[in-house]
Amino acid sequence: MIIGIVRISLVICLFNFQAAATENPDYLLRDLDGIEHRVSEHRGKWLIINFWATWCPPCLKEMPELERFYQDNKARAEVWGVTFEDSEIDEIKHFISQLGITYPILGYGQDPLTGYGQVTVLPTTFIIDENGLFFHRFEGPISAQQITDIISKN
Repeated sequence: MIIGIVRISLVICLFNFQAAATENPDYLLRDLDGIEHRVSEHRGKWLIINFWATWCPPCLKEMPELERFYQDNKARAEVWGVTFEDSEIDEIKHFISQLGITYPILGYGQDPLTGYGQVTVLPTTFIIDENGLFFHRFEGPISAQQITDIISKN
């Protein structure tokens, strides 16, 4: 009887995991210039979605790492920085210009990305595979090498 319950529980867990792994929401966010970006436009490439804020020291530490990853992997990956604050666009543009960030910075609050999970820690990074499927979530600062290691596992 207990073995039967364990088997049923495992089947339910595997079904739920499979359902989550095959979900591929198509989010639409606008960058600081109003240009639309959709997750589906990046099929065939990895998509790194990073939530950050100007007032977050660990975010500031990782932004040059994300830029390094972006520059080294443009052929196979895209990076989105999603600002997690309500600052003026010109202030954010000036801030990212000072850091030398060239990957797209998107405005938070347009679409909550709930299919990938709620953001409760900054920075938080979602890694989406080439098929648009959620692959990995990382909370806290991440390095270019860590991202490379994560996507190399696939």
